[in-house]
Amino acid sequence: MSRLFVWSLCLVILLAACQPASEPQRSLPRFEPVAAGEDFPVQVPSSFASTRGWLVVAEDRTDPQSPEIRLPVAVVHNRSGRGGEPVLYLAGGPGASGLPAAAYPGAYPWLEDRDFIVFGQRGTASAQPALMCPEYRDAVSSGSDLADAVRQCRDRLTAAGIGVEHYHSPASVADLEDLRQVLEIETWNFYAVSYGTRLALSYARDHSASLRAMVLDSPLPPNAIYDDESAGNFEAALRAITTDCAAQPACAAAYPDLEARFFNRIEASTRAPLRMEGLAEPVTGADLAALIVLSSGRDVIAAPGRMDAVANLDPGIAGVMSRPRAASNLAWGMRLSVWCREALPFSDRSRRSQAGPALGGYESAAIRPELCAAWDVPPLGAEFIAPVVSEVPTLIVAGEFDPLTPPAWGLRAAETLANSRVVSVRGEAHGPTQQWGGDGCAMLMVGRFMETPEAMLSVAESELCVFARPAPQYAVPGAAE
Repeated sequence: MSRLFVWSLCLVILLAACQPASEPQRSLPRFEPVAAGEDFPVQVPSSFASTRGWLVVAEDRTDPQSPEIRLPVAVVHNRSGRGGEPVLYLAGGPGASGLPAAAYPGAYPWLEDRDFIVFGQRGTASAQPALMCPEYRDAVSSGSDLADAVRQCRDRLTAAGIGVEHYHSPASVADLEDLRQVLEIETWNFYAVSYGTRLALSYARDHSASLRAMVLDSPLPPNAIYDDESAGNFEAALRAITTDCAAQPACAAAYPDLEARFFNRIEASTRAPLRMEGLAEPVTGADLAALIVLSSGRDVIAAPGRMDAVANLDPGIAGVMSRPRAASNLAWGMRLSVWCREALPFSDRSRRSQAGPALGGYESAAIRPELCAAWDVPPLGAEFIAPVVSEVPTLIVAGEFDPLTPPAWGLRAAETLANSRVVSVRGEAHGPTQQWGGDGCAMLMVGRFMETPEAMLSVAESELCVFARPAPQYAVPGAAE
């Protein structure tokens, strides 16, 4: 061996020793379970066996150096040990976590034979990071500039290294497929509510082979243009309730000619906004329409009385309108990222300075255009809003008087779902399977569907309790509680 070779070899070894140690290769996606007693965002009742942990994925799958994000997952194990295909819950919003469902597993009828997976979508509360926007919530309460609050929230999140443009439905669909793979699930079922139905359908577009069945409660298909249609849907629901009221003698007697009186008041207040004692700003027709809330079956029952109060300009209206406003407890940053990338850009509303004419200019945009301008994320491609074509057995459940996701949207989704059935639940509004204070009929139907999806798509209406539900008994003065 020559002296030159020896010196060369030593130099190579020295240079190698001086190089910094390479970082270990990241393993993504991965699932990190937590042990019993460890801190976790939700506690599952001790009477149920469960596995809790974190799905760890890249925030931006196109960037090898992307930060990791951690998404909470609770798997409540079935009681029988038979291990049928599990059911995954997809919550609404966008911006709602859904994770609290794991604290009440007994409410879901499939747990005897199937695991129940509750998943915290990226950006929602309890996910890491969570795109919370206290600036927006404070601005709603104080009546200050919402667009400025949105900009402040975006700037804060961006300064923290969060890419707000990476929080949207296609990214969440990829998270779901990662979760299926790391949990080693061959096929599973989806139980989705409201915005969660859009996620479910988007997943079915790309991964139908991994789905055994889907339940879509309060469907929001990608080809439903919420920001253009919602005000008209709200008006249609109100008119349907007045027609229903007129068909019941007690309701008709308590609120005669309700439809004409209510809508005449809306139109008159649109032409000439009202001055009401105790209110600094004039009251418009849209302001009056917004007083009629239709979030549940209880709201439906109360709606004729509330519409009558508006028609009569009852003094209590001013008191309701003067109460401080409050934003719901959502991850508003995640909501903005979703809506401003994949919904509003495809609407006519995004190109108008004002809301449409329905209900006196009632604002139906989930996120108004000026807020999306402040959030400043690029739109997705138009292929996202194409109808979803799938043969996965699908039960679509809609509330008869739901102004947010009406039965018509369920029928629209079903047009390209070859193996589907739409059920409209009498007297209900949004989320009929989750009206826990009701008769539980819709959820029982969902439980039967999870047992035998194909059979339930063709079962006779006489065998389903939802079709035996009576008309809602509207609240009238003097009626027993």
